[in-house]
Amino acid sequence: MIYNQSMGWKPKKGLAHREIDGAVYIVDAAGSRLHRLNETGSFIWKSLAAGRPRAGIAAALADEFEVDGPAAEADAESFIRELEKAGLLEER
Repeated sequence: MIYNQSMGWKPKKGLAHREIDGAVYIVDAAGSRLHRLNETGSFIWKSLAAGRPRAGIAAALADEFEVDGPAAEADAESFIRELEKAGLLEER
C-alpha cells in the first residue's frame, strides 16, 4: 500500500496491546510477533488508538518531546509508515 498523508490510520483489529513501564507492547497473534515500542513510538501508537489525526499527532509529539514541528511531523510520518508496513494499522 502506498502511504497517503490524508489517510487516517488506526490500530488493526485483532491486535492486543499493553503498556508496561511506559513502553507499549503489541501482540500480533496472527503474525506470531511481539512488538515493543519505545517512548516516542508508544506515544504515537496511543495517539492513533485514541483517534487523533496525523497532524494532531505531530503537534502533540512536538509539545511532549520538545522538538520542532517539522522534525515531529517527519518522525511521526516515518513511524506511521513503519507500523503500516508491519501490518499493524488499517484505514480509519
